[in-house]
Amino acid sequence: MKTYHKILKNELTRGDHAIQNKAKMGMLAVPFLLAATAANAQTTSIQQVHSTDNAGSASTTIVGLPTETNGDATLDLSLYGDFSWSGGSGTPAETLTVFVDGVNVGVIGPTGIDCGSAVNFNLAVDQATLAPLIADGQLDVSYQASSSVNNFCGSYNGSPSGVSFVVSGTITYDGVTGPAAEEQIAGFMENRARALVQNQPDVMRFVDGRTGGRLNVEVSQGSGSIDFATGGRGPVWATLTGSSTKLEAGNDQSYFLGSVGTHLSFGNNSIIGAMLQVDKAVQEFSNGDKVEGTGWLVGPYFAAQISEHPLFLDGRLLYGKTDNKFTPDGGATDSFDGDRWLAMVNLKGRVEMEHFTMFPVVAVSHVRDMQDAFTNSSNVDVASQGIEQTEVALSLDFEKPIPSRDLVLSWGLSGIWSDTDGDVASSSVIGNHNGWRGRIDAGLNYSNGAGLNAGLNAFVDGLGEDDLESYGLSLTLDFQF
Repeated sequence: MKTYHKILKNELTRGDHAIQNKAKMGMLAVPFLLAATAANAQTTSIQQVHSTDNAGSASTTIVGLPTETNGDATLDLSLYGDFSWSGGSGTPAETLTVFVDGVNVGVIGPTGIDCGSAVNFNLAVDQATLAPLIADGQLDVSYQASSSVNNFCGSYNGSPSGVSFVVSGTITYDGVTGPAAEEQIAGFMENRARALVQNQPDVMRFVDGRTGGRLNVEVSQGSGSIDFATGGRGPVWATLTGSSTKLEAGNDQSYFLGSVGTHLSFGNNSIIGAMLQVDKAVQEFSNGDKVEGTGWLVGPYFAAQISEHPLFLDGRLLYGKTDNKFTPDGGATDSFDGDRWLAMVNLKGRVEMEHFTMFPVVAVSHVRDMQDAFTNSSNVDVASQGIEQTEVALSLDFEKPIPSRDLVLSWGLSGIWSDTDGDVASSSVIGNHNGWRGRIDAGLNYSNGAGLNAGLNAFVDGLGEDDLESYGLSLTLDFQF
C-alpha cells in the first residue's frame, strides 16, 4: 500500500479492516493480459487473489499502467465464494468492498450463490478520482470481505481449497502518453551522449607522432575504463573502450564503444578516412527501471598538422541508428529505435617553454540523439523526443620532466561550457540549460623508455557550478607497441 494514500484511505474507505489483513492473504499468479478495447482505451488484467480467512482480505498491485487518462475507468470483476446472503436479522449482507490505492470505489455482492460459480460485477471510477492514483503508473487493488463471509469453498480456477473468496478482473480506461518512460529514456540518452564523446577514439595521434598502439587500464573513484588501440602505422586501425560510472541517486551506467577505421595519407602529416563505430549502453535506475541500447555510427574523419607549426587539427562527422529497450520495474520490456549525429573538432598546440611544455587545447563536440515514437506493451503511445548536447572545452595542460627519476609532472586547468537541450518529456528531466564549469587536473607519470608508462592522476570537476561536483583519482598503465 502506498503510504501517501493512508490519510485519504481513512477518510474515504468503509470497513475498519480494509487493508489490515494483507499479511494473511493468499495470491495466485495468472498471466498479465493487455488488450485494446477502443481507439485509445487500454484494458489491463487484475491478478487473481483469494482469502482463506473469515471476513478476509487480499491485495495485488498492477504495474506498467498508462499514467494519464482521458476519461473514467471501469473495473470488471469476477467474484466467487460465500456470497449468497443478502442480509437480514441483524446480519450484514455477504459482500466484498473494493479499494484502489486505499480509496473505496464500491461494493460487489451478494451473488446469490454460495460456492457455486463466479458472478461478474462492474464498478466505475471517475476520472477525477483515477487521475492522481495512476500518475506513478501503478495501482494497488485490495478487497475486504464483510463479517458475514465466513464459510469456506473448494478450489476455484487454480486456487487452493478452503477459500472464502476468489476475485480477479480487468481495469479499462482511455490512457494517454507515458511520461515515466519518456523521462527515464531521456536521462539515458543524455548520459549515453556524454559517454559517446568521452570514449571517442583519438585520430590526432596519426599525425602528431603518437602512432604506437596502446593498452590502457584506468580505475577511478566511481568509474573505471578499459582502452585498447592498434598501432597507427598502417591504413587500418581499431579501438575498444569501455566505462562504468556510478551516477547520482544510485543510477549505474555502463558503456562500451568499438571503432574501426581506414584512411589515406597526404604527405607526412595529413589524413582523410572513414570510421565505423558500434556501441552498447546500459543504465539501471534506482527505482528498478532499466534502459539499454545498442547502435552504430559511420562517417568521415580527418587529421592534419597546420603548416609547419606544432599545431594540430582533427574532426569527424558521424551518423547512426540505435536499437533500444526499456524495462520498467516489474513490467514488460518495450523496444524502440532512434538515430543520432556526432560532430567533433579538436585543436591542439604545443609550446616549448624553458622549464616545461604547454599544450593549449580547444575541443568542441555536438551530439543529437533522437528517440522514435513507439507504443508500449500497455498500448500506451510514447511520444518521440530528442536531446542535443554541446560542449566546448578550453584547456591549458602542462608537463615538466624530471629526467633523473624518469618522471613527468603534469597539471592542467580547463574551462568547460556545456549546453544541453531537450524536447517533449526530455526537457522536464534534463532541462534546457547552459553554463560554465571548471576543472583542475594534476598527475605524476613514469616512463621506462621501453614502452611502459604509468601514471597517477587526480582531478576536481564542477568548480563554480552548484549542482555538479566531481572528484577523481586514476591509475593508468600504458604499453606502447
